[in-house]
Amino acid sequence: MNKLALSAAVAALALSPVLSHADDATSAPLYGANVNPNWQDNFFVDGNLGKTDLRSDFDHKNSVFQNVRFGWRWNGIIGPEIGYVYLGRPKDSVGSNGSFSAKPQAATVGVNAKYNVYQNWFLTAHAGYMRSRTELASTSGGIDSRYKTWNGGLYAGLGVGYDVTKNVSLALNYDDYRLQSGNDTSVNYVGVGHSRANIAAYSASVEYRF
Repeated sequence: MNKLALSAAVAALALSPVLSHADDATSAPLYGANVNPNWQDNFFVDGNLGKTDLRSDFDHKNSVFQNVRFGWRWNGIIGPEIGYVYLGRPKDSVGSNGSFSAKPQAATVGVNAKYNVYQNWFLTAHAGYMRSRTELASTSGGIDSRYKTWNGGLYAGLGVGYDVTKNVSLALNYDDYRLQSGNDTSVNYVGVGHSRANIAAYSASVEYRF
């Protein structure tokens, strides 16, 4: 939880100078090659690829991270976003011939910001709510058991990048997802109940602005 709180706090600090300019569209400064005063040109799609680290007792911590987000920014700086995220498939051995794995993925909705700090270099921040679906699977003695649960959670992240052109940007990112999985009945199917965990994601991203 500390990782998520830290990311959210830094995101809030990153957004604070942006919000101070949000009261007057005509006086808002235009930073970098990404800004277009025409609101219809400020829609974007962003794709991430990297790895995840599940902060738990699982032996297998690293896995594939994939994320795609669609959004819009007021004056090219701040606005809403929606997305889909795949958080990998951590797996651990159980006993001598058993295993347990979790496959979390989620739909996300939140707020994002992009702020050019020097010429084409920029910082990004985003945070919001996610609705996750986690497929839990256990294997023991040749018997497979699977169970799906739906849960709520939070996410926050930061990034640094460069505007290659007016429409294309590249960035490196860190995100933290506060994942909940399982429920009161899942223990009867896969041997685990409701749990919470933080998943850290490290990724590279490409953004295209329309």
